[in-house]
Amino acid sequence: MLFSIMEFSMDLFDKYLDRTPTKSIKWDPDYMIERFKTADLLPFNHAEMDFICPYPIVECVQNRSKHEIYGYTLVKSDYYDSVINWYQSRHNIKYNSEEILYSTGVIFSLRNAIQFYTKAGEEIAIFTPIYHPLAQAVSDQNRNLVMIPLYYEKKKYLMDFVALEKIFQTHQIKVLIICNPHNPIGRVWTHAELTQLGNLCMNYDVMIISDEIHCDLLSKGHKYTSIAAISSNDELKSIVLSSMTKTFNTSGLKIANIFIKNAELRKPFFEYYDKKFIYAPNVFGIHGMQAAYDHCAPWVDLLTQYLDQNFNFVKEYLSEHSLNIDLIQREGTPVIWLDFRKIPIAPNNVFNYLLKKARIISYDGGDFTANGEGFQRLSIGYPRHILKEGLDRIHNAIELL
Repeated sequence: MLFSIMEFSMDLFDKYLDRTPTKSIKWDPDYMIERFKTADLLPFNHAEMDFICPYPIVECVQNRSKHEIYGYTLVKSDYYDSVINWYQSRHNIKYNSEEILYSTGVIFSLRNAIQFYTKAGEEIAIFTPIYHPLAQAVSDQNRNLVMIPLYYEKKKYLMDFVALEKIFQTHQIKVLIICNPHNPIGRVWTHAELTQLGNLCMNYDVMIISDEIHCDLLSKGHKYTSIAAISSNDELKSIVLSSMTKTFNTSGLKIANIFIKNAELRKPFFEYYDKKFIYAPNVFGIHGMQAAYDHCAPWVDLLTQYLDQNFNFVKEYLSEHSLNIDLIQREGTPVIWLDFRKIPIAPNNVFNYLLKKARIISYDGGDFTANGEGFQRLSIGYPRHILKEGLDRIHNAIELL
């Protein structure tokens, strides 16, 4: 019997579980020492939460593990039913099973889409600052990366449609990669913004590949609109990449989905993907995803409330301690984007200062492809006492200046 949904409660997110013995990429002491010469650090750099997974997932994975053979596993119709029902009930997006293909990860899927739909030397555009592996998927495969800075004003980022159209007019852009919600800035692109973007891409025959892995982690008052929901016909060429792994803190289960509504785009790519020998994903990923989508919606409702509370905690902390750090309003994702440019530290030295003086690991804004210098990204997916410890360390370090 699965864990009763009535037992989900907010105090689940206050529980701390020591991850240092689990070979965690964030918490492993030996790995910290290898990278930073010390293990006396708090890691806030990964967009990965430190909340215990909802018990239906844990129980489902544990039950499957009791059968002592973990071989090639079918992806059957109930898998697709779980995905379809989640997106319909959660986001009012209608997919059918023919429009969905399972995969092992969003970045892996992106790299394969770039390989299939473009050729070496062709141009792919991307908004910056952005999660570097998205840009790296372009440059690593000998495609030409064209960067379009997001417009930043009054602590808010916007798409610069004028600059984008000029790029479309002066370049031969084949694909535009977007991120929604956008990592690292936390924007959730609105229906109006995505409609304007889609119209531009249709006018210039540009395909959109959208990383929507954080689509469930929305701040209150914000609505996720998938690029797949913008056009009611096949005029807009779009591919959506997503996964349950960020929502439910299950990155190690290695499961993702590719969504393509346009039949002309979909059929040859799905056939190509089959030939990549991706026919049997992680057995625990299959079962874990179904448990998540079938039984854990109430847990996500509580999680998003807790993330909002953590964001507000950071906001109040910065104000109460008069820290001259601008906090960009979070609309989605489990991370925050902090502007340190008023602090008397060189923009390219903020990361090292926080590492050495605050003993925290942040994610340096300069590593987000372009236009992130002077900013730092921090995860807020932590029990609040850990988040407070991190903020106290930053406060104490800045007091030394």
